[in-house]
Amino acid sequence: MSQLRYILFVLLFLSILPLSGENILEQKAEKAYAEKNYKEAITLYESISKGGFISYKLYYNLGNAYYKNNELGKAIYNYELANKLQPNHTDIKTNLRIANEKTIDKIESKENFFIGALKTGIVYSLSTTAWAWFSIISLSGAFIFAFIFFISRSLMIKRITFFLGLLSFITCGISLAFGSVSLSSKEELKFAVILNRESKIHEEPNIISKTKFSLHEGSKVGVLETNPEWTNIKLENGNEGWVKTAEVGLF
Repeated sequence: MSQLRYILFVLLFLSILPLSGENILEQKAEKAYAEKNYKEAITLYESISKGGFISYKLYYNLGNAYYKNNELGKAIYNYELANKLQPNHTDIKTNLRIANEKTIDKIESKENFFIGALKTGIVYSLSTTAWAWFSIISLSGAFIFAFIFFISRSLMIKRITFFLGLLSFITCGISLAFGSVSLSSKEELKFAVILNRESKIHEEPNIISKTKFSLHEGSKVGVLETNPEWTNIKLENGNEGWVKTAEVGLF
């Protein structure tokens, strides 16, 4: 029995060791950041990340360190990773917005309303489950208002309940549409952020092909196809091209 306890104690101790190491590195990184030694903070946070530890706080802190170190592309990339894990975090959204405002490339979107809403965060402001509940509540409200409309003898109440019922029904439809777009987009769409100060976008996935245009750090692009060497990207304005995979951060 005592031998079994000893084995369990050793296993527990070994399982705690990586976590303790991460905590030590995190404390050192926070200290380096507080002392404005941003390069050291980046190195320490990256070591934690490469160790397999994933959290929105880690990516957020790493984004802050890169931002302070004037590496805008990598800052935005890590903010996006943090935002993907914690989409309703106010500080993440604020810092991501501030960083995006400093990007050079301003690409106009030619997409429809629903895709535009997806890209600007309207759809992702709620989870797919929350959109489903919002739809159910809206539909329930529509039925309640319809019931009151039919049993009421007051013309004023009939007008009010008709308007509220119609509004609830429309809200239900919009919620269902946004929930559907959110679910399908999370499963299908992939994005990337340009990490280099400037990246050449080629017509073909090879270095000797013609350069179509250039993108600068922090630009967010859609990903059509990727391999270890090249990534096929698409901009919101419809332009497509190939960029070296090492020059983008995929998420």
